[in-house]
Amino acid sequence: MHQDSPEFLRVSSPLVLASHNLNKIAAMKEALVGCPAELLSARQLNLQSPDETGNTVLENALIKARSVAQQSGHAAISDDSGFFISALDDLPGAAAVDWAGPDSDHTPALRRIGDMLSERGLTTSAARFVTVIAAALPDGTAIAEEGATHGHLVWPPRGKTDGYLSVFALSAGANSIAELMVGQDAGTTHDLPAYAHRRPTIDRLMQRIRFS
Repeated sequence: MHQDSPEFLRVSSPLVLASHNLNKIAAMKEALVGCPAELLSARQLNLQSPDETGNTVLENALIKARSVAQQSGHAAISDDSGFFISALDDLPGAAAVDWAGPDSDHTPALRRIGDMLSERGLTTSAARFVTVIAAALPDGTAIAEEGATHGHLVWPPRGKTDGYLSVFALSAGANSIAELMVGQDAGTTHDLPAYAHRRPTIDRLMQRIRFS
């Protein structure tokens, strides 16, 4: 629970998922099974995606939830994630997606991480994936919950996958998440090891929503 937010949010149906990404929408619906509200999406409603100008994962999650709630006139729920490498001053952090560029090509992002590690004479570090789930009303009132999966940076990258899963392991010396997830689709489930915190984070947020 974050400061300066109400303990509970009173919401009437429908609840709008603040995403246009089909995989993310499917994963969110999977995690929200049993939600008493009708679930719509920003994609269904042809809503605009806001510029994610926040400096933190929390700020970007709130930007998305508030924008979709205001555009739709209904309560909205969003998520935002970041990848934090402790020895690199928590970079890329909330800018993890931006490091991949407009084409979502993580090769330059991984190269950048490698260069920074080399400059500091490092080959590993503590690292974590962080997710914030936020819900907002059209008037801007919002609540949010944060969760994280802690582990270690793997270098050089091991395993084939998009994103940062090839450079993240749950413990020092362990296989990277990419090596563990052969045959799994990182885009369609909240249950991959690096994202294990997402479902309980969503559950905590939903416990603070009162549906009417």
